[in-house]
Amino acid sequence: MEAAGERAAARDAYVAILAADPTHLGALTNLGTLLTYSGFKRAGRLAYAQAVASHPQDRRARTNLAAALLDEGDAAAALEQYEAALAIDARSIDAHQGLALLHARNGAWKRARTHARIGFGAQPIRRAPARGGAPRTPLLLLLSALGGNVDTERIVDAERYACDVLVAEFYEPHMQIGAYPAIFNAIGDAERCGEALAGARRFLETRRERVFNSPDAVGASSRARNAARMATIPGLRAPRTVEMSREIVATASFDFPILLRSLGFHTGEHFERVERRDDLPAALDALPGDPLLAIEYLDTRSADGFFRKYRVLIVGDRLYPIHLARSQQWKVHYFSGEGTEDREELAFLADMHAALGERAVALLERIRRTLGLDYGGIDFTIDAEGGVVLFEANATMNLFAPPANAAPERRRAFEAVRAAVSALLAASGDRTP
Repeated sequence: MEAAGERAAARDAYVAILAADPTHLGALTNLGTLLTYSGFKRAGRLAYAQAVASHPQDRRARTNLAAALLDEGDAAAALEQYEAALAIDARSIDAHQGLALLHARNGAWKRARTHARIGFGAQPIRRAPARGGAPRTPLLLLLSALGGNVDTERIVDAERYACDVLVAEFYEPHMQIGAYPAIFNAIGDAERCGEALAGARRFLETRRERVFNSPDAVGASSRARNAARMATIPGLRAPRTVEMSREIVATASFDFPILLRSLGFHTGEHFERVERRDDLPAALDALPGDPLLAIEYLDTRSADGFFRKYRVLIVGDRLYPIHLARSQQWKVHYFSGEGTEDREELAFLADMHAALGERAVALLERIRRTLGLDYGGIDFTIDAEGGVVLFEANATMNLFAPPANAAPERRRAFEAVRAAVSALLAASGDRTP
C-alpha cells in the first residue's frame, strides 16, 4: 500500500501490526519512516525509539533514531546512537554518513571528512525510492556530504519529482549517470562546501541539462565576497566582512563592538558580538574553526528600539516575501522574535512593495541580479532613509512551513514559493533530454 502511494492505508496497516506485536521491527521501522516523510517527525522518532528499545542490536534501528535526533538538534543523543551502530557494525554506511553531518555541525571538519569518505565515498549516488501513484519526473540533486545544502524537502514537490542524489565531493568521471530533465545544485554554503562545489563543477562540465543554481554563482556568495561586491551598489549598506586567521583576529585593531563568526554556520550558531578588546579571548575560545569572519557591527535598531530582519526568497527572476522578525536583541531569529506574525509582518507578506517602499525593493532586485541564483534568499533590514542594510544573501535560506493555525498571509507566502519552484523546474521540460 505504501509503494502504491496509499499512505493513510499503509499507516493504518502498520498500526494494526503493532497492536498485535508492539515490538515488530519492520512495522516500527517502516511506520517511523512513513511518519517522518509525511511531516510527523516527532511521531517518527518515537517509532524509531521503540525499535531501538525492542531491538538494541539492530544497526538500522540505531541509525534511524540517530538521524531523527540529529534533525531535532540533539547532537549528543544522536552521537550515542551512531556510536552504538558502529559498535554493532563498524562498516555501517548510514552511521558514517550521519557522523559526517554531525561533526560538520560541530565544526570538527577533519572528523567530518573522515566519516564522509567512508559513508559517501563508496556510494555517492542515491536513487529515489520507487513509489506508486502518478509517474514522477526525475530530478538530480547535487549535495554536499558536510551539510550546508538547500532544504529541498520543503520546496520540491515530492508528489511530482523523484529526486536522485549525487554527493558531489565523491564524483568520479568513470561513474555512469544517465540524463535528467534538469539538475538542481542544492549545495548552498560557499564557505563550508568548497570541495563539493569543485566536484559539482567537474560533473557539470560534461552535462547538457538545465542546471539550477550554478556552482560558480553559489561559490561567489560567501559572506566576505558578498560584502565586497554588494558594497558597490548605491543605497545599499553591507557591513565590512573580512576572513582572518585566529592569530590575526587576536591582535588586530578593531572598532568595537565587532562581530566574529565561524565559517559555514547559520541560524546564529558560532556567532559572537565582542564588546571590547578584553572580551576577545573568551569569544575566540567559544568559536570553532580557523579562519574566522570579522564583521563590522552596524546598529540597525529602529526608533522603537527593535531590530528587524526581513527575509525574501529568490525563485527564478522574482522575489517572494517570506517573513519578518523583530527583537530587542541584536541577533534576530524568526522563531525567537518578539513580533512574528503580527500586523507589521502580515502587511509585509501581503504587499512587499507597500511595506518596504519602491527604493528598497529596487535595491533587493539589484542584489538578486548580482547573486545570479535561481533559488536563494536575502536577509536584510531597512534603514531610516529607506535603504537596505544587507545581513546575508545566499542559497541556504530556509523556507519554514507554517503551522496549521498560521495566518492566511503566511500560508499563501509559503505556497507561493513552492508553486514558483515547481514552475521553475517544469520550465526545463518534463522529458529526459
